[in-house]
Amino acid sequence: MMALTLLVYNLGQRKLRQQLQQSGETVLDQKQKPTSKPTLRWILQKFQAIHLVTLGSAQQVSNLTDERSKIIRLLGLPYCHYYLLN
Repeated sequence: MMALTLLVYNLGQRKLRQQLQQSGETVLDQKQKPTSKPTLRWILQKFQAIHLVTLGSAQQVSNLTDERSKIIRLLGLPYCHYYLLN
């Protein structure tokens, strides 16, 4: 189980780093400095504050900053659908 977990973690981190490198973009690290090689642990910590709010039939994602939106877009279309981004 641990090996599978580490594999998924590594694949996610690799995909994000490749996308950042290809696009020439950066994200902020723990010291608020731009980096093109963030750890997936740091990215997951950034996403802890995001929540899906449902009121009646309307759904909205709260605490979705510009940087978080950029990370989601870099990860690909399935992530954009999950976080209700166009």
